[in-house]
Amino acid sequence: MNLKSYRVQTALLGVWILVVLALFKIVSEKQVAALLAGAGFILLPLLILYFEVTGKKNKIHISVILFFLITSAIPIFLLRVLNWDTDFATLSLVGIPARALHGVSNFTYLAMLASSVVCAWREDSRK
Repeated sequence: MNLKSYRVQTALLGVWILVVLALFKIVSEKQVAALLAGAGFILLPLLILYFEVTGKKNKIHISVILFFLITSAIPIFLLRVLNWDTDFATLSLVGIPARALHGVSNFTYLAMLASSVVCAWREDSRK
């Protein structure tokens, strides 16, 4: 598996969505499922970012990945971990309700997925 391939990145990002859905069905403790999902939402983009920075260096794709990590994945993960005993729905970050942050994270994750699709399409069209 070559993480420098945008097709592989796209597949991994898409599969991760299915894994997260399965986690919330299988793991009875929702906080643990959220912790596992959040860790993946950070680690997978970081891994892709590493290969992107050390390899192809597509600035737009790098920017989208960083935007997702900085505005969504890391803040939501920290919000959950640092407020472990508090219901996520009652949390907020700088006045933004956690549910709204989660909604933005869905959009930014899809933007990251779309960015990898576009990069894969461009990569394929060059062959």
